Amino acid sequence: MTARRLSLSLILVLAGVMYLSTLIPQEMDSTPERMEGWRRGHESLLWLVDGVNLHRIYAQPWFAAAILFAALALGVSSCEQLAVARRKLYATGIGAGEEVAASVSEQCLRSIARSYGYRFIQTGSIEQLKFIRAPWGYFGNLLLHVGMALVIMVSCYVALTGRQGALILTEGERCDNQQPWNASAHGILTSPLKLPGTIRLDKVRVSFDSKNQPAEVSSEISITDGSGRVESLTASINRILRYHGLRIYHAAQYGDAFSVTFTDRAGVMHAEKIAIQQPVSLTKAGYSDDFAVSWAPYLLSAKYYADAGKESMLSTNPELTLRITDGKKEVARTTLTRGSSGMLGDYRVELNEVEKWAKLIIVDIGGMPVIFAGFAIIMLGGLLHYMTPPRELVGIRQQDGHYRVYWKATSFKDFFLDERDEMATKLQKGVS
Repeated sequence: MTARRLSLSLILVLAGVMYLSTLIPQEMDSTPERMEGWRRGHESLLWLVDGVNLHRIYAQPWFAAAILFAALALGVSSCEQLAVARRKLYATGIGAGEEVAASVSEQCLRSIARSYGYRFIQTGSIEQLKFIRAPWGYFGNLLLHVGMALVIMVSCYVALTGRQGALILTEGERCDNQQPWNASAHGILTSPLKLPGTIRLDKVRVSFDSKNQPAEVSSEISITDGSGRVESLTASINRILRYHGLRIYHAAQYGDAFSVTFTDRAGVMHAEKIAIQQPVSLTKAGYSDDFAVSWAPYLLSAKYYADAGKESMLSTNPELTLRITDGKKEVARTTLTRGSSGMLGDYRVELNEVEKWAKLIIVDIGGMPVIFAGFAIIMLGGLLHYMTPPRELVGIRQQDGHYRVYWKATSFKDFFLDERDEMATKLQKGVS
C-alpha cells in the first residue's frame, strides 16, 4: 500500500478515466442530440459503453471503488511520509555532509548557526549538535501526500453521495419535480435529485465584445416552491448560484431554438423544435449534431448564423440551414429565415418561431470546499518541497571538547554554496 509505484499507478488510472470522460460525452455535459450523434458514430463500442455506463462515469460504483482504493493507498503513504520526515529531522548521522571546519567551540558553532537562521534540533545525542535551516521543507512531501489523499477521499464521498440533474429549457418553458431531467446522476448511497419546485426560464441574455464574440452569458430564472413563493434569480457562466442548499450552474450550452414545421406530400405536418449552439461570431455558424426523427427515414441536422445579413450578433433575424442525409450522403438542404418556408426534399418546411434556450445544471453535492482545501495543501507542499529545501549544520564532538562541523543541503545544493562558504570561513576563523 505504501509503494510509490502503486500510488502513481492509481493516480494514472484515475487520470486516464477522467481523460476518457472527455472522449466519451457525459450525459450531464452534453445535449441529447450530441449523445445520439456520438452513439450512432460508435455503434461498435456501445456494448462496452452501456455495459459499464461510460456516459455516466463519475456516478459509477466502480469509479467510487477506484477512488477509495487510491485514497487508502495515499492515506497509508501519508503516514509513512510523516515518519520519514521526522526521521530526517532528528537523524544523527552526517550522511552526505561536507566537512567545513574542525576544532570549533560549541559557543562559536551555536552563534554562527543562529546568525544564518539555522535552528537547533534536539536529537538526544550528547556527542552531536544539529542545526537546520528551513526544517519545514522536510514536510513538503508529507503535505503533498496529505493533500492528494484529502482530495481523493472527498472525491470518493462526492461520488457516493452527490446528485445532480440537467435541464434544457427555452424561454418561457417551465419544469417541475414531476417531469424528468434531461440528464441526471446520483451516487449509490443517495436517491435521485428532485427539483425544489417549479423552475421557469424567463430570459437568456448574451452580451458580445468588440469582436462579436460572446463575453457574458446569463439566464434569468424563476423558482416557485411548494408554498407558492416565487424567487427570481440569475444564473451565469462561471458564477455559482445558490438556492436552498443547491448549487445552480449555467452550462456552456446555450443558443437559439427553432420551431420548424415539416409537411410531407400527404399533407401530414410534423413539428420539431431544434436547439442549436450559439455561434461564436458573425461569420461562423452554430451547429447541431445529426439526429433522427420518427417520421422520416433520414437524419436531420441544422446550422445557423446569428444574422442573415451578417451585421449584428443581436439580430432577431437568424439564418437557419436544414439538411437531411442518408448515411453520409446528403439528400437535400434548404435555408430559412423567420417566417419563411422552403422545400427540403419531399418536405415543405416553415420556420415559425425562434427562441433562446439554455442548459442549467442543478447540483446537491457536499465537500467541495474540502476538495479546494486539499488542492491548497498540495500547492503548499510543493512550495515547501521545492522552494525551501532544508540545510543541515552538524557538529561532531571531539575528545578535546571542540566540534568537527559538517554541512549539507537536501536538494538544490548549488544554490546554497555561497551560504556554505561564508559559514565555513567564519567557523574556521572562530568568529561569529
